[in-house]
Amino acid sequence: MLTRDKLTDAEWRAIRNTPHHVIMAVSASGGSAFDDMLERNAGLQAVVDAMHSTHPLLREIAVSTQIMAAQDEIRAWYLKVPDADRTPTTLKAKALESMQQAVAALLAHGSHDDRLQYGDFVIGIATRVARAAKEGDLLGAGGQLVSQNEQEFVARLEALARMSED
Repeated sequence: MLTRDKLTDAEWRAIRNTPHHVIMAVSASGGSAFDDMLERNAGLQAVVDAMHSTHPLLREIAVSTQIMAAQDEIRAWYLKVPDADRTPTTLKAKALESMQQAVAALLAHGSHDDRLQYGDFVIGIATRVARAAKEGDLLGAGGQLVSQNEQEFVARLEALARMSED
């Protein structure tokens, strides 16, 4: 199984930061500020839950110091983005770019199982975030559990993850 010590610092950062970029991208797809809070909390909980994974790379992602380092790097990146470009489109593009970098690192160093487990982990986070709050509801009535924007983004992540399976 792939471990952190077999990766360069840049490869590790891509693998570690991608789940956090995905959380931001999915939660920015729509909804209220309260929805964003629920979704980001669900995403962070999904990252923390990786501490129970059988895969050492996923367990390392869930270490509190790694979570804080990922959040600090993403915050620093976000604060450098001009205000006019702080859009859901920019967040999605960054998450997809980060996923591509992570997949490239896994293709270079990991086994099929490493790629499969990481892909399932990231897709699971995206799905969990998307399902954490309804979009377009009024006080809990109506709305859609997973919006079209969220479905499309998760599908793009799945396509990137599947690239690593070929």
